[in-house]
Order: sequence, then structure tokens, then C-alpha cells
Amino acid sequence: MTSFRTVPALRPFVAACLLAAAFAAPAMAAAKSDDDTVELTSLAGIFLAARVADETKDVTHGAEFYQQAYEADPSNAAWLERAVVLTTAQGDLKTALPMAKILVKKAPDSQIASFIVTADLLRQKKFAASIKTLQGNDQGALAALTATLLKAWALTGQGKTDEAIALVDSLEGESWYEPFKLIHAGLMADVAGNTEDSLARFAKAYEQDGNSVRVVEAYARELARAGDKDKAKEILQEYLDRAPRNPLAIDTMADIESGKPVTQAVNTPVEGAAEALSGLGTALGQEGGFELAAVYLRLALYIDPDSGGGLAALSLGDILDSNGLGDQAIQVLEQIPTQSPFRPVGILRAAVVLAQQDRIDEAKKAFEEAIRKNPDDLAAYIAYGNMQRAKEKYEEAADIYSRAIEQLDKPVRGNWTLFYFRGVAYERAKQWPKAEADFKKALELFPDQPLVLNYLGYSWVDQGVHLDEALDMIQKAVDLRPNDGFIVDSLGWAYYRLGRYEDAVEELERAVSLETADPVLNDHLGDAYWKVGRKLEAQFQWRHARDLGAKLPELEVINRKIAAERLVDSAPRITPSPEAEQDSSRTKAAKPISFSKPADQTSGAR
Repeated sequence: MTSFRTVPALRPFVAACLLAAAFAAPAMAAAKSDDDTVELTSLAGIFLAARVADETKDVTHGAEFYQQAYEADPSNAAWLERAVVLTTAQGDLKTALPMAKILVKKAPDSQIASFIVTADLLRQKKFAASIKTLQGNDQGALAALTATLLKAWALTGQGKTDEAIALVDSLEGESWYEPFKLIHAGLMADVAGNTEDSLARFAKAYEQDGNSVRVVEAYARELARAGDKDKAKEILQEYLDRAPRNPLAIDTMADIESGKPVTQAVNTPVEGAAEALSGLGTALGQEGGFELAAVYLRLALYIDPDSGGGLAALSLGDILDSNGLGDQAIQVLEQIPTQSPFRPVGILRAAVVLAQQDRIDEAKKAFEEAIRKNPDDLAAYIAYGNMQRAKEKYEEAADIYSRAIEQLDKPVRGNWTLFYFRGVAYERAKQWPKAEADFKKALELFPDQPLVLNYLGYSWVDQGVHLDEALDMIQKAVDLRPNDGFIVDSLGWAYYRLGRYEDAVEELERAVSLETADPVLNDHLGDAYWKVGRKLEAQFQWRHARDLGAKLPELEVINRKIAAERLVDSAPRITPSPEAEQDSSRTKAAKPISFSKPADQTSGAR
């Protein structure tokens, strides 16, 4: 979710506005001691460590090193600016503010320093002082828009709303200014009580960008405040038809339907300033910016911790996580205020990051909170179940998917993944009858879904049941995804299990050419080569599977084949029994075999 849809024309300005390091120096490894501190004995060492931090986007250490560099050479304003930028980007405004104030005096043209100091003044409602700090720092497209919006909100705080709106209207330049100008001038007019003007501006903004939830929210709230709740609910419903689970739109609809007085999205000049920084920071982040996007969003949250109902924190969390700063992302997301509309989404995303970091107990707590706050959000159950399944907690995963399925009034096509995921969990938990029922239900909801066709067909072949139907299903999956090496491997291995070794070689060779780094596929090909007499090639494939990182229990069997220089413990050829054909739910699987089940590609298992 974002405050404003990305403006493509902003892209050329991102690179120009991002603050680069003061100097270009070759990246060199900084020596670290056992306690993860860097031994720095000279200014050159400090600077080189700072440059390494720049290269690796390590804002925490970078901020520390540039602070040390500046302390060693106080005449270097460029190092101070880097320290200010990185310290703000990591959220340490307590340290950044004093440095920014020094930088404003040393380098009055430092735009980032003036914006940081201005944000602090606006937070304290020192509107006249904030305007003074902004003087002369509007050079460049992004700086001009930033300075104009912040100054206009400061004027609004002084009761000079007409002057503020006139200032915004007078800003000329880039086409991507327009959505920001319309929404902020409309919000300023609303703060001043000019409903007619604000409605006209919001309507125009909606015409230009009806996909922005902040534009939709502001327009709907103003319509409701003007007495037109029917139209307000109509535009909200149109948006929710496109984005059914958007928390801000849902929260706005609930406010309008409650019968209570409806407030606007922004109700004070301070909130307006935070909204300006949040919207610009989000747009920068969408276009690939990191440091400056993080600075803007940190400032927005410093001014208003609930900016955008948690939207600013959500945007910052995404940016931090995508740049490898998972710990900081978790901290930001977990600090979204409890009653904010985006709190459940933020906690869910924090849970996903925790799971990626293997902090399972913390992730469980976060997933449970996200589900408790928003029990209808199927994405939370799916992410939670997938985490448990990835940890081979198959029964627990199945229980979580079941909780999600219980929320469904009537399953629809889009719910096929729930039954598929639960089927995988049941199959891995050796509860085949339940798994088979779920795979069939998934196909009922989404006929010809290739992943389900592949998994169910493969399982039937593995068990020696419904062989004709199973092969047809796998072949259909291959036809639907001809370039999916894992599904092609399923067809090849099915042929192998049925004793059709030449057909198996053909398909398995194609699978390996499509998916070159999966050891299971190479192991399968090696077995098939052995069966058709290509013994040297078989040994090569087994060794290749080993070297690609095959895991237990497959690795143990692969090593035995390599040592014996022959096929051992091979999966047996299938000989189906009439009884098995009649009722696959009572079929005993073939004896343990040395290969994995089909890839669960939607969850990234392979």
C-alpha cells in the first residue's frame, strides 16, 4: 500500500536527489574483532570503514563511522552531511537533530539538513521558525516540492490558509507535482473549513488518480462531511472492488457507516506536514530510492507516529526489508499504533520477516496477533501456515490452513491455494485421504491448475493407482507449463516408475536443461541413464547431484550409488493392483524411495 501511486516522471529525479557518498574510494574490508566492533586507528581507516558501510547499505555502522570521521575532521561538512543522512535513515533523530542544526550553520544550502530541522520545528508547532529554516532550500525539482508543501503547512499553522493554498497553486514545474498539489491544497482548505474548495480539489485528484487509497479516502471523507454519504460509500466500494482487503478503505467505510461525525484524513497542520513527507518518501522508495526515501519516512513518523493510519510505517518497513535491514523493518512495523488501520498488515509483514530470520517463536506471536486483529485476512493464515510447513510442522500447518478455510462462506476459485497448501501439509503428515480430498477440491475450484494436477498425478503414480488418469494429469500440467523443469521432472519420473525408461530419459533430460541447479532432478536423470545402459553418464549425474548440495535422506542414497558405481535402492517399478485402482485411499505407498515429492513451487520449496 502507498500514499500515492508512483509517478513515473519522478524516476529521473530519484538518482539526482539521492545523496551520494562524499568521495569515491575503493571498497575495502574493515577489520572486525570478535565483538563485531571495528578497530579503527586512523582517519583513513575510519573513512574506508564508512565507505564499506556505504557499499553494503549498512546505515547503522555507516552513521557511526561518518560521525567519527567528522569528529576527527570537523572542517569536513560533507562527512557531517553523510552522518546526518544515515543517522536519520536509521531512525536516530535524537542524535541526528543536533548534527543537522550544526550542518545548517556550516552549510546553509544543505537541503536535507534544513528539512530535518524544519520537521522538528513543525513537530513543536514552531511554524514561523520552520518557514525561516526553509528559505533558500528549494533548488531542484524534489526540493522545490518538499519545501513548498512544508512551508504551506507552516503557513496553515499560522492561520494563513489562503496564502498557503496560493503558494501551492503557484508552484510550477513537473507534471508529477499535480497530485501532491491537489491533495494537499484540498486538505489545507478542509482544515480552514472551506469544504467547497476542498471537495473540488479532491474530485480533480480522484479523476487523475482513483487508484490512490489516500486520494480515495480524502475524497470520500469530505463527501461524507458535506452530507453526501451515498456518493462517499459509492467511490469507496468501487475502490474496495479492486482492493477488497485495503485496511484504510475498510476503516473509512466503517467510519462513514457508523453515523458518528466523520473526520478528515488530515486534521492539523502537523499531520499535513507528516503526510507530505510520507507521500514523497513512499514515491521515492517505489522508484528504487533508499536513503532519501528512508529519511523522508523517518521524518514523517517523527512528526506523526500514526501518519496515514500506519501507512508511512508500512512503506518504511517494506523499504528497509527490501534493502536487507530486516531487524529495523520489524522494529518499525511493530511500532505501528495499536488502533491504526494498518496495524494488522504491519504485524503480518513483521511476522513474515521474523520467519525469514528463523525467529519462529516471535513470528508465531506476530502471526497470531495479525489474525486476532483481522480474522478475515486469509493472507495471514497462508503466510503462517507456510512458515510451519517450511519448518516441517505439517500437522500444525494443516490446522492453520483449516482455520482459514473455516472463514470461507463458500469457497471460490481464488481459494484453491488454501486447499492445495493444506493438501500438501496432509500428504507430508502421511494423512493421504485428507490430502487427496483437498487436491480434488482445489481442482474443483480451479480445473486444470498445473501445480495441483502435478502434485495429485504424481502422488497417484507413486502409489500405483489411477495410472492412466495420473499420467494424463501430469502431461496436462506439462502442457500448461512446458518450461517448468520441476513439472517436467514429474512426468519423467512417472515414466521411470512405470518402467518406460527411454521416455523417462527424454523428459528428465529436458527437466535438467530447464532447471540446472536442483540435485533431485540430476539424481533422477542418473537413475534413468543407468536403466538404459548409459552407466558413465549415470555416475556423472549422481556426482553432479551430490555436488549441487543434495540433502538427506537422498544424499545418503546418492553416495551409496557413487561408491558402488551402480544403481542401488532405486524406486521400484509400479505394478498396480486391482484393489488399489478401486480405492486409492486404502492404497499402501510403495516402499521408501530416494527422491522428494513434487516441488511446491508456489511456496518456494525448491
